[in-house]
Amino acid sequence: MKDLTNGGEAKLIFHFTVPMLIGNVFQQSYNIVDSVVVGQAIGKSALAAVGASFPILFLLVSLLIG
Repeated sequence: MKDLTNGGEAKLIFHFTVPMLIGNVFQQSYNIVDSVVVGQAIGKSALAAVGASFPILFLLVSLLIG
């Protein structure tokens, strides 16, 4: 484990936030792929349901990550 009490602040903050940023990129990628697949396979109403549930899921994931 990296010691976060020694060294430059900017470098330490960057190393601390990289895993959270990568996790958010994967979460956003999942939502984009989900929207594309649902929109192509099922239709407009299902895509609307995915879009309506996105803010709720994003809030929950953000709370759990943060």
